[in-house]
Amino acid sequence: MKTNKKFLLVPLIAAAFSLSLGLSVTRADDGIEGGDDILGTESLDIEFAMTPTAAAPAGSSIQASLEAEDNEGTADAKLKLETHGLTAGTYSVNVTLKSDGSTVALGSFTADGSDAEVEFESEEGNFPANVNPFDIATVSVLDANNVVIFTADLTNATTVVAMTRNATVRATAGPGNPGASGDGILSAFLSQGTVKGAVQLNGHGLSPNMPLTVAINGASVRNAKTDKTGNISVRLTPKGKAGTVASGVTLFTVKSISVNSKAGNTVLSASF
Repeated sequence: MKTNKKFLLVPLIAAAFSLSLGLSVTRADDGIEGGDDILGTESLDIEFAMTPTAAAPAGSSIQASLEAEDNEGTADAKLKLETHGLTAGTYSVNVTLKSDGSTVALGSFTADGSDAEVEFESEEGNFPANVNPFDIATVSVLDANNVVIFTADLTNATTVVAMTRNATVRATAGPGNPGASGDGILSAFLSQGTVKGAVQLNGHGLSPNMPLTVAINGASVRNAKTDKTGNISVRLTPKGKAGTVASGVTLFTVKSISVNSKAGNTVLSASF
């Protein structure tokens, strides 16, 4: 962690965890973004203002950001907190995970009553190796009495200041089409509180003029068809006020895109 002279990190993570984040993060094809099975690159950047609870010191605030990158299954992350008006004392930082709802202690810091910043960073060895940064759902700051004084929900795009997500991954052929290949591309960003961007699947080496069903996170969303040379390119953009690409799914919660045969067998898929 990098801090100014007003903060001192109290490490909660054993030194053995200072190795690659990719050693124990959740598998991408198990439904969580990033992870040790990702076939390509993915990045996530979020800026957010943490919400004070009734227990927060009067006039205090915390601005925060999360940066995460995954390159062929090896993840790096940095969580940065910029505090204002915290009273002198020791504070801890917890996160909850999308995958199982569990709470993980990220670390702690000591404040002297002045403004400062604190960082938990994998490159510095103090971001826990067993936490996939793409799997973080919420962030909380607790006081010395273990009372939550600030919270933030990173799964709600409408509550964050700015958010971007980008990924380019190799597609995986289904068992009935071993010669198929392609890639998946995802780009998402917030513009005036609205999710914009697209998710795309490009495929080659499929059967010509083959009727297919496009699925997001396993749920069918539209029909498609390969061309006369066995190629396909499908692109989905957000629709409606909610900005979804499938029922209840925004670009920030897309885990996979696939094309399936009419019999329901996966022909080609890409996991993010």
